[in-house]
Amino acid sequence: MSHISQKDLLIIFAKSPRAVHVKTRLAQLFSKKQRAQLQEAFILETLLLTASIHTVARVIACTPDTKDRFFAACEREHSISLIAQEGDDLGDRMKRGFCWGFLKGFQRVVIIGSDAPTLPASFIQEAFNQLKTIPIVLGPALDGGYYLIGARMPLPDIFTNIKWGTNTVFKDTVARLKQFYLLPFWYDVDYPEDVTFLQKHIDLIAKRRLRV
Repeated sequence: MSHISQKDLLIIFAKSPRAVHVKTRLAQLFSKKQRAQLQEAFILETLLLTASIHTVARVIACTPDTKDRFFAACEREHSISLIAQEGDDLGDRMKRGFCWGFLKGFQRVVIIGSDAPTLPASFIQEAFNQLKTIPIVLGPALDGGYYLIGARMPLPDIFTNIKWGTNTVFKDTVARLKQFYLLPFWYDVDYPEDVTFLQKHIDLIAKRRLRV
């Protein structure tokens, strides 16, 4: 573990596949069991892609709690630490996640979700690189939110009075920032049309690999 920087922390926000409400926006496409399998696959893919970033420490911010059997298996099999998500809404939970990281002594903290399984690891590495000189990094999502947010101390108040789950999250967040860096746009997989896009993207990736 000596190669891991004690300055950089990646927090992966994830809901257990065993939770009561998982991928409910995809209920018209998949059964509850299938949605749970999809959630599990997305989290595992996120763990794999972030494992390639050898210079950062990683934790999963778990919901509903860290005692979930799936998360316990992730901790054991992927050598990753677990913390619990705490807070009244997503903004509160992210703010507490950042504060937890800074209190642990990390200087740069990046939060991602587990809904972007094709996210390039290079985007995450770029976020940490930019945080050496810029206070906030955002990865804008095609749905109007963001797939990544990174910060270094002091953390500005950017999470209150945001209408989470709407297509104005990114716009409303940027409106209260003075200095920030934007990563390339990417996509989350939350809605049926996102699943179609993901399938096409995976097909293109497979074809490109065959040609190499």
